[in-house]
Amino acid sequence: MRKLLFFTLLTLALAFLPVMLLRGNLWLSSDFLHQEVAFILETKHMLATGAPWWSWNTYLGSDFIGSYAFYTLTSPFVWINCLFPESLLEVGLCITLILKFLCLAFLSSVYLRKMGVSSENSALGSFLFTFSSFNIASLYYYHFYEPIIAFILLLLALERLLRNENWGMTCVALAAFIVTFVNFYFAISSFLAALIYVIFRQFDSDIRINVFVFTKGVVAVVVGIMMCSFLLLPVCSQMLETTRTEAHSALDATALYNIFERLRTVIMPKVVEGTTAFVPEGSASLSNEACISVFGASLAIIYACRCRDWLSALLAIFMILYLTPLNGIFTLFTNPLYTRWAYALTLIIVLCTVKVLDEKCNVKRGVVFYSITASILVLMFTANALIAGGHHVLGARFMALIALFFGGIIVLVLWSNGKISFRWLKGAMVGCVVVQMWLFLLNLASINSGLDSERYKSYIQDVECGSSLNVGSRVDFRGQENDFISYNLGLLRNHASVEGYHSVITSGIDSLYKTATRDFWATNKLRANIYQDDFDALLSVRYVYDIDSLGNVAMRDAKRYIPIGFSYNSYITRSEFNKMFDDTTRNLPRLMLSHLVIEDNDEPIFKSIMQHGIESNDSSIVVATSFSGNSCGYKALVNVAKPSVLYFSVPFAKGFSAKIDGKPLTIYKANLCMQAMIVPQGRHSIVAEYFPSGLKIGAFISAGSVLLLVLIALNDKLKKRRSR
Repeated sequence: MRKLLFFTLLTLALAFLPVMLLRGNLWLSSDFLHQEVAFILETKHMLATGAPWWSWNTYLGSDFIGSYAFYTLTSPFVWINCLFPESLLEVGLCITLILKFLCLAFLSSVYLRKMGVSSENSALGSFLFTFSSFNIASLYYYHFYEPIIAFILLLLALERLLRNENWGMTCVALAAFIVTFVNFYFAISSFLAALIYVIFRQFDSDIRINVFVFTKGVVAVVVGIMMCSFLLLPVCSQMLETTRTEAHSALDATALYNIFERLRTVIMPKVVEGTTAFVPEGSASLSNEACISVFGASLAIIYACRCRDWLSALLAIFMILYLTPLNGIFTLFTNPLYTRWAYALTLIIVLCTVKVLDEKCNVKRGVVFYSITASILVLMFTANALIAGGHHVLGARFMALIALFFGGIIVLVLWSNGKISFRWLKGAMVGCVVVQMWLFLLNLASINSGLDSERYKSYIQDVECGSSLNVGSRVDFRGQENDFISYNLGLLRNHASVEGYHSVITSGIDSLYKTATRDFWATNKLRANIYQDDFDALLSVRYVYDIDSLGNVAMRDAKRYIPIGFSYNSYITRSEFNKMFDDTTRNLPRLMLSHLVIEDNDEPIFKSIMQHGIESNDSSIVVATSFSGNSCGYKALVNVAKPSVLYFSVPFAKGFSAKIDGKPLTIYKANLCMQAMIVPQGRHSIVAEYFPSGLKIGAFISAGSVLLLVLIALNDKLKKRRSR
């Protein structure tokens, strides 16, 4: 184990240090910067408040738990990152990234030893799994490692239960809790993969799974999931009110056309997200590769051909699921082309590989056959990319990966023919991993001409953020970044912004942005392209940041700034607005500034206070004399001469409740997805508080589930005593 951890650290050093010396840092591009780094900073800011319920920096405001549970909130590694000052965030990211690889190496080695693999080959298999193409590609996302670590824990716990070992049921419950907690979305694929694993595991002659054992496992998993109710119920409440981007049918038949592209991802190392060769815009652009260094799937295929046992059958079913549209079963509620459960397939490939190495059988013919077949396929992919043109594939790095593949094939054939020793094969494996990581990291750096990371650094240093958002600070300084690349600049600078890049969009906000532009360019990147000044006024934008191609920033006041919290004199109904939406020549943001858009059912309430659809020159709107927001809601002071309808550009959400001078006040949905309140005459103090919907009930269910876990543990303890 010490040697394994040492070689893991050595490989990371050889892979990272040259890139850091060349670029000065390890910050990657695209999703890593636009989402991961920005989300970690927002998590740090929100946790510091002590009551992380409402994030003002996320779009126009959003439930923090529901928006960040998938990305950062439940990751122990992010908690470590939050301990570092922002100036040392890169150091924290590097340290926790190394810790993730060490955890993968340690746990995968323990699992392989549990499955009867020798000490030496379990270390080798652990290295293969830790530095598989899937895990290297996960550098692009950063938050993918936690589900992989949790999945290995789940398999270890299931093995204890299936083998009738001590504390089996307790371990399964705890593992199910960890799987669900660290990433509720990945938990879907992890539990499905684990179920298939158990079904095939029963065909092992050493395992006897009866109804009683299966029921114990199901009960333990359910208890573990229920222990996460304090997280799951708020997340479900948020998800039911949001638009999940790029959602498709789970069994999308178009994946049939991408089987060859998926086959390439099993054979070849990975360049970067978005890489396709055989089918332009194919499924590999939305998947991760299962390839492992040097060996590939060669020994795993040899094992499946030679052995007729549960492991070979499991490998076959996982390959079928991976290559065909059945892959969509693992990606419920989102794009069926994603293959983010590839860690399960990769682990089984590695297990088969080291089983063959343990047997020390002759693999010469199998390796030669695999090498010839794989080489023909890779040449086909390369020729197709050169002739038809792929997506992000042509260039020196892609050709370097082709050379890397054939270099690995040559080493593998030489070893199988006894021309080189196993020690040389292991050295080649380390070299293959290091080169692949170099190519991956440097290819990411080349996107956007290598300026992505540097521009973000420039933003952090140069953007004048006005008032940083802390508890009790004002949030009426919302900003608009006049630049296509700066998706989450508000999160990076810790100030409210009216644009963002996030996979979960608060319900209705996407429709609101469509009122400002007919060219809604991405469902999870919000930006208004036309009628910008009127749209900014509707959303109370105070500052506009102009950012040039070199990252230089200039701040100016918005042309039509209106503070958060202003009144309306007239209204139109939602159905009337929907009819006007079809008129592409109409300035809908200006229309919404003139008339409050209310829900049809609320018209009887509003028509006694406001005029209906009357164009008026009366500009005597009332603006809140003060507005301040924190992580628990917001406060406003108003002084109205008559009963008025006050509009707040704060997303309408179930968790909000309001009081006026200490008395309950109803919040109505207005302007598609925002808040409006009817305020009586006089000077008033309005306090709107937010508490995540479902959090209290979820906490009670979690507490009850912990008691069930205690009972399970006591039962396991009694069983242990009886066995003694």
